[in-house]
Amino acid sequence: MLQYGCVEYVDVDVDSGRFPSLRKLVIWGFSNLKGLLKKEGEEQFPVLEEMTIHRCPVFVFPTLSSVKKLEFVGEADATVLRSISNLRALTSLDISDNVEAISLPEEMFKSLANLKYLKISCFKNLKELPTSLASLNALKHLVISRCDALESLPEEGVKGLTSLTQLSITFCEMLKCLPEGLQHLTALTTLTITQCPIVFKRCEKGIGEDWHKIAHIPNVSIY
Repeated sequence: MLQYGCVEYVDVDVDSGRFPSLRKLVIWGFSNLKGLLKKEGEEQFPVLEEMTIHRCPVFVFPTLSSVKKLEFVGEADATVLRSISNLRALTSLDISDNVEAISLPEEMFKSLANLKYLKISCFKNLKELPTSLASLNALKHLVISRCDALESLPEEGVKGLTSLTQLSITFCEMLKCLPEGLQHLTALTTLTITQCPIVFKRCEKGIGEDWHKIAHIPNVSIY
């Protein structure tokens, strides 16, 4: 675990620059850290599987073919978020606590064909999600929480989530409606919507304007 300091790259701060056995990496509070590698080339983290990056706002991810799980907490601009697409083996992605981003870059999800779990939380000013969600054909569990400014989910993006089995939307008070594409997600078995007052009314069983979009889902919990 690395914590605090003003280094810009990890590999120049160690003797060999290589971490042949490292499987889990936690980096916390490096406001100037630009990345793991000063120069891209031979992969120096060949078995790295899990990364946790907290409060590293300019950290750009290099190409890492073995990383399967990422938790990213804190501010990040479009360049940083876009670089997550370099982790093509990702199966789990949890991003949170960003009050500046109003959107996510389209390129962010396009290379994540193996992603099965995605959580986006505490993006206070996030107004929209990218249509590139549609490229997440393996995604099984999607969690969207505490995105206060989010008004809708992308119609084209949702249509591509053909493997989705669980969808959870919580504390998104500005969410105005659910996308029509939900009714075509035949693998979806569990829907949870909490503290989304506008959608709550639209999903009233049998009579709500959005009820037809979710009527096929076996387990629905809205409160």
